[in-house]
Amino acid sequence: MQLAGILHRPESEDTAVLADHQVLLRIQTALTDIVKVEIKYADMYLWQTGAPMQTAVLEKGLATQANQYWTLTLNVPTNRLIYGFRLTDQAGQTIGYGDDGFFDDCAPAWATTSHYFHLPYLHVSDAELPPAWVKETVWYQIFPERFANGDTTNDPAQVQAWGRGPVKTDSFYGGDLRGIIDHLDDLADLGINGLYLCPIFTSPSNHKYDTLDHFEIDPHFGTKKDFQELVDAAHERGMHVMLDAVFNHFGTASPQWQDVVKNGAQSRFADWFHIHGYPVGQDPETGQLNYETFGTAATMPKLNTQNPAVRDYLIQITSYWIQQLNIDAWRFDVADEVDHGTWRVICGALRAVKPDIYLLGESWHDSPSLVGNGQFDALMNYPLTQPILSLFNHELTPKAYIGKTNLQLMQYRQPNQQVMFNALDTHDTARMLTVLHDDPVKMQAALTLLMMLPGAPCLYYGTEVGLAGGPDPDNRRCMPWQPAPKQTAMYPVVQRLIAWRKANAAFLATSQLSWQLTGELLQLQRQDATQTVVGQFNLGTTSQALAPATTTVLSHGLADDQLAAGGFSLQVR
Repeated sequence: MQLAGILHRPESEDTAVLADHQVLLRIQTALTDIVKVEIKYADMYLWQTGAPMQTAVLEKGLATQANQYWTLTLNVPTNRLIYGFRLTDQAGQTIGYGDDGFFDDCAPAWATTSHYFHLPYLHVSDAELPPAWVKETVWYQIFPERFANGDTTNDPAQVQAWGRGPVKTDSFYGGDLRGIIDHLDDLADLGINGLYLCPIFTSPSNHKYDTLDHFEIDPHFGTKKDFQELVDAAHERGMHVMLDAVFNHFGTASPQWQDVVKNGAQSRFADWFHIHGYPVGQDPETGQLNYETFGTAATMPKLNTQNPAVRDYLIQITSYWIQQLNIDAWRFDVADEVDHGTWRVICGALRAVKPDIYLLGESWHDSPSLVGNGQFDALMNYPLTQPILSLFNHELTPKAYIGKTNLQLMQYRQPNQQVMFNALDTHDTARMLTVLHDDPVKMQAALTLLMMLPGAPCLYYGTEVGLAGGPDPDNRRCMPWQPAPKQTAMYPVVQRLIAWRKANAAFLATSQLSWQLTGELLQLQRQDATQTVVGQFNLGTTSQALAPATTTVLSHGLADDQLAAGGFSLQVR
């Protein structure tokens, strides 16, 4: 028995309170080593007064490249739980595993309280269950400067003709809030029910991540009246609205930073930033900045978020847009570079204002320490989604893809995994179509796989028309409105996938997920007691036979239960 492969941690992603009296438990073992995992459990107080220990068998769940996971949902009538695992390997050897490690599988050992893991009381409030509405949401990310120009009177002086390229880092095309309002019906027709807007606050740049004033709409985008109209119109169409906050840093044009520039160490904002010398700027001898920044961007001085005055100011900003403009969610830029204490204070304050607010953090890597524990509901799930593109580019074998994806699915508690923000491309990455070498079939297959995975899918504006683009700034091209999106070949495929995803949101949030690999035919199956849905992706060079299906939702290259090389299908069996 490979003891080093066995791991369970109580009060971590291995335990998830799903509802009152209900907890999901998970344990990891070495791949192919263990054949059976049982759990012995009880209410400790009742057990100590003579009530029998109960036993259940865990289900064999997902497997990574090195480990097998086993899961079980327990109903706990008293909300008090002690438990230990009994593991059996391929040779028939058994062992107990609990809070103090491994122990012999014998009656005296199972009678020892210290061997058991403890969940003293299951509080639903501790579960910090994410807002239920997010599980039913298909997001649409808009880079406001490039989506649509609805009001030419607020265009920047240096505005370029819409869509004229090449796009540069300092290009302005005049996109604004009025343009978004004008196209809400188009987005509703596509099936979108969540809008994620990149920053809309006052800023000198086109991207607005170097904010000057978080309390004002950038005048080139419109006014607060325009934004209120946008929020109200979105809500009328069943759409939630998420804004983007940049709290790791401010722009150098912000009044706080300008006060530091003017008054140096005497500025009342001097301790709002990480400053190592005055006057702030570049050391003439070393060429190094004497203040900390986002990355190496001199125009984005990093905030000292451990300063209580800074935290209070950030709470004022985020609360204002919820209370006054009725937004539904916040996405926080560079969340992994801000201290956890700040996020707990901000997130707690915002949930007090609006209990079903969705709070999303940006991180490009596994960051379970940012999820739960008073912090975010979810993260931008790049580690889960980026391997999809590598899979269809044949940079990952199907077997390796399955292992990596399952690993990501085990990083967070199940309720949080259901609302993770899953995007195949964003304003920070090259466009999906370009990454996939301008192959629309691969793009459709990638979107199909995305829609089947746990989490809330997000489309980057222009996906529905097959908009291409390389790395920033080329990935921020203007949305093409001619020909009309509905007239493009990609639009009906994306529309059908969104409709299917929304119609099956409850099923996808609770159904079992499993994989099957036959040669180069990758199959993802979602199944519950009522239906089985299978996504099939032929990554090989020859056609593959498929099992008969009752309904085909979407396919390419499928005929007479034969899936052509490079083809895919989404079917109900």
